[in-house]
Amino acid sequence: TVHYVASIQAQGICPPAGNGTLRPVLLAYAGSSSAVRAFTANLRSGLTAATTDRRYELLRSLGYRYQLTSPARGQALVIAYLPELFHLQPGVQEHDALRFVCAPPRWWLDRQAELLAPQFGAEASDHALAMAFVARLDARTPLPIANDPAFHHGLFQLALEEPWIETGDDRQLLTFDGLDALGLADPVLCDVPKRLFADFLAGATARLLPRHLSSTVRAPVPSLASQLALDFLTA
Repeated sequence: TVHYVASIQAQGICPPAGNGTLRPVLLAYAGSSSAVRAFTANLRSGLTAATTDRRYELLRSLGYRYQLTSPARGQALVIAYLPELFHLQPGVQEHDALRFVCAPPRWWLDRQAELLAPQFGAEASDHALAMAFVARLDARTPLPIANDPAFHHGLFQLALEEPWIETGDDRQLLTFDGLDALGLADPVLCDVPKRLFADFLAGATARLLPRHLSSTVRAPVPSLASQLALDFLTA
């Protein structure tokens, strides 16, 4: 038997089928090693999978990656996901948009918050999430983004006000559940045309960046350089 663990749906990127079948950007499931192997083969072949109230399909044309781990002897966990959305370095993207899901591991956020706490105190966790978000922006745009944690935080807060950001608050365009079992933070979806982002970044930089900082990318701060060495979904 295979058990549902978690999923993320981004309907603007992967709309459901006409019959309501969901096409998630991430789907996690677990079970015995043999059952998971057979289940994965069925998904890869185009068969749908169902829970008590939902049906899923993973279209081969979307390029899902299947990450297999073994949390216990004889048990297997698979996370099927779209690498161009979740990887820090997405590779070649053939669309005219900055598009990603920021759902970093909670252990990483906790570690960065510890490093940032002396400077930002109670807001260290928010700054850590902003760092993860901006790192994904930076990997997808040739535009320079200042390497300053305070600027990253301000940029993230401004981005959250834009219509091209989804946090799942309205439970319509972005929906998710079960991510605690994977140790992932609640996702933030970014899907913005490159030209629109260029205008946004220029305005945010003029508004937020202190005069003593350059708007060009500086060398990474050594104590924070580990933000670029993340595991699995953020690698």
